Amino acid sequence: MTLRSLSVGFFLAQRYLRRSSPWTSLLVIIIMLLTFLNVVVVRGILIGLPVGATASYEREYAGDVLVTALPDQRHIDKTKFVEQTIQSIAGYKKHTSRYLSAAIVQANYERLPKSNHLADQVAVTAVGIDPENEDAVTHLRALISEGRFLTSSDLKGVVMGDQLLERYAGNGGPESGGTPETSGSVNNVFIGDNVRITMNGITGEYTLVGVLKGKVGENARRIFLLDSQMKKVIVRSEDKKDEIAIRVDASVSPTQFRDTLRASTVNNLAIIQIAGEAQGQFLDDITQTFALLGDGVGLLGIIVAAITVFIMIFVVALNRQKEIGILKGIGINRQAIQFSYVFLALFYVLVGIGLGVAILYFAIDPYITKHPIDFPFADGVLVAPWDDTLIRSLILIATTLLAGYLPARMIVQKNTINAILGR
Repeated sequence: MTLRSLSVGFFLAQRYLRRSSPWTSLLVIIIMLLTFLNVVVVRGILIGLPVGATASYEREYAGDVLVTALPDQRHIDKTKFVEQTIQSIAGYKKHTSRYLSAAIVQANYERLPKSNHLADQVAVTAVGIDPENEDAVTHLRALISEGRFLTSSDLKGVVMGDQLLERYAGNGGPESGGTPETSGSVNNVFIGDNVRITMNGITGEYTLVGVLKGKVGENARRIFLLDSQMKKVIVRSEDKKDEIAIRVDASVSPTQFRDTLRASTVNNLAIIQIAGEAQGQFLDDITQTFALLGDGVGLLGIIVAAITVFIMIFVVALNRQKEIGILKGIGINRQAIQFSYVFLALFYVLVGIGLGVAILYFAIDPYITKHPIDFPFADGVLVAPWDDTLIRSLILIATTLLAGYLPARMIVQKNTINAILGR
């Protein structure tokens, strides 16, 4: 009986579709399409924001694996041994090692004897790098917005993060009311200008050769100079560096490389993390929060779609209650009539989801992958894996079928004679 009811219900649903207004059907399909995109795309973009931030952090700063000093150590002890061990592990591709030191950058110091202005200065982290190795791992050369990247001949050259310059940061230095202790940037510093940099109590004069503008906050407030020059100023050997960023090839995953490195004696000398771990818990919390927010927005969309389908099916069934009464009168059982409206709702939701999947994976996803959403601290991406999309599609289908079944059941259960007479 159930199979027969399904067959008859399917036939009646086809008949309803052929006789119904195509504009009404198109409107409901568009509602299903927009609901699907709301459920999947909005959540995907919200989650894609912290995911994009992690990708930027990995691409521009940490590499696939980041090695840093132990909590109770100021530097990575036996850095040369650590680098040799890293290079010996299967899957190693390249790495860059860095010196870090607190520093003070002072600008516009030539005018101080002639005015009452306070020194235009800012506290920064100075990073000593090998330009070729650094660019091979983090591609910082591509992030230079003014001037150029460091070369091995820039013995007194420096690259500054854009947030250290007032024209990018906009928070002003002493000229804007700041003080040496509170100003977050320096004013009127351009390519070719000299700045004073104080590290380890030693002050030197350097020339700004480039401005780095990226998505990673660490780089935005750092200055970069040659490691060969910096180690002389901070009086540090090559066995006492502070960070090592590693790239691995396609033969291993960053997690596998990290685990292998942790299994070596390097684990006793440094902290070994993949990029996501190195960022800390903050972005994980943001990801979970945005996921909940996306789920909430999607749930509202599903509820609106369900209500729309409910009203549409109810109106259709109400307008055809005389026809429903006649069908019952000639022997068509209630179950078959109810199935017909369920099939009608199923048609709308499947067509809407089908169009949504096509638009999502053949238009929206490729476009955002090629043109990431430009957020201040990340390149926003779309996170919409197939399994997640399938689950959300099934939830939307189930909700829509229920919304189609309930009004049909309400109308079909009316007395047959009253239905035929329109009472």
